[in-house]
Amino acid sequence: MVANACDLRAATSARPSRTDGQPMARTPMQALTLLLIAGLLAPMLPRPAWAVDRDAQLTTLFDLSAEDAAAREIAVDVARSLKRSKQVRFRDLDDALNRGGEEMQIGAVKSGDGLLKAGLLKMQKKQWSDAADDLDNAVGNYLSGYAHLQDTTVLGKAMGQLGAAQLLSGDTKAATATFARAVRADPKLELDFTEYPANVQKLYDEQRKTVLAAKKVDFEVRTTPANARVFVNGKYFGLSPVYVNATAGEQFIAIAKQGYARKANIATVLEADSAIHVELENAKRKAAFDTTRDRLTDVFDGAVEPNDLTEAEGLCATPFAVILRASGTREKMKVELALANLGGRQVVNRITREMPWLKRDKDAIDKLVDELIKTPDVPLEQVPKETTKSVLKAWWFWTVIGVVAGGSVVGYLLANKKEVTQPTYQSGQGGLLIQF
Repeated sequence: MVANACDLRAATSARPSRTDGQPMARTPMQALTLLLIAGLLAPMLPRPAWAVDRDAQLTTLFDLSAEDAAAREIAVDVARSLKRSKQVRFRDLDDALNRGGEEMQIGAVKSGDGLLKAGLLKMQKKQWSDAADDLDNAVGNYLSGYAHLQDTTVLGKAMGQLGAAQLLSGDTKAATATFARAVRADPKLELDFTEYPANVQKLYDEQRKTVLAAKKVDFEVRTTPANARVFVNGKYFGLSPVYVNATAGEQFIAIAKQGYARKANIATVLEADSAIHVELENAKRKAAFDTTRDRLTDVFDGAVEPNDLTEAEGLCATPFAVILRASGTREKMKVELALANLGGRQVVNRITREMPWLKRDKDAIDKLVDELIKTPDVPLEQVPKETTKSVLKAWWFWTVIGVVAGGSVVGYLLANKKEVTQPTYQSGQGGLLIQF
């Protein structure tokens, strides 16, 4: 039989296009493929310039010194030096030791931050009364968590904005008292209100001048136990017991001591020779702290157990720690410092110096800390730590790429394949179908 009709058809796949010139939307398979590839390539991308240098290791201070005022003064200066160092990122051990025990105070500070932000937005919109409500609540929260403020100037700034809101909403009496309180909370802080009407800056300047010229009083701050760090009105005064000279009136006091819960005391002192006594409570994890202190004394003998460093890492919640042991008399103090890679379970460097400590010598401590961290033999950035191989050299990376690429091709072809319609013929006709 000779076919008098022959239908040659080829089923081919072509990329779909739009007649309006706009790009076609990607199929779900294509979108998924792009997401997977982006996720795999993300670790290889360069770090942005604003990212923290990985060599600036998160570090804390572990003080093994005895209960001695001179030794505790050295510990304060070591912590100060670490905070100022560009080689490390310092985290106070108090945060880790009180984890789980100070949520209410920490939560109050966070709430204060949110309320301050909301109040400032309303100040920009000139909603003075509503702003005053938010700022008043912000101040109350900051006072509740005063001992946990990383920067105590935020309290004075919040009080200043509250005073401005009160004045602009018509309450001059409240604004006057609030401005005076802001100055007492931080006498060194000078606020700028040029963004508001001139009467705001004028009233604030008047109250600042009045408060700073007021009568000064001497009073004592005592703690149990002693040798706690004492901050009054945003200024560090020393270790308890300590005498403070400040303007008569409200005093904003914060107390901190390693191994104990941080505490605040807002007190009014009107007469000289007054005394304020603060009882400290144990930190949430003080028992673990005391145990770890005993075990870490072997660091300076070269016989510390690696497991002890691992336990210290769990307690401190930092990969590195500077361990301090100061002892002796003020005429001759022995200062021992060690830099420990807690995650790597090894001591990187040790330094021992003898020095007189008749008065604080910040420069000497700065040099010791710099030598500990920047020693040319074992610089901090060369501390052994877990390394990450490039994913380009990993077998699983190329396996995943192959699977994703193969699946994408198959999915694309299936999604775009046209259905082939079988030809039909009339009775008595023949046909030849060729498919590709």
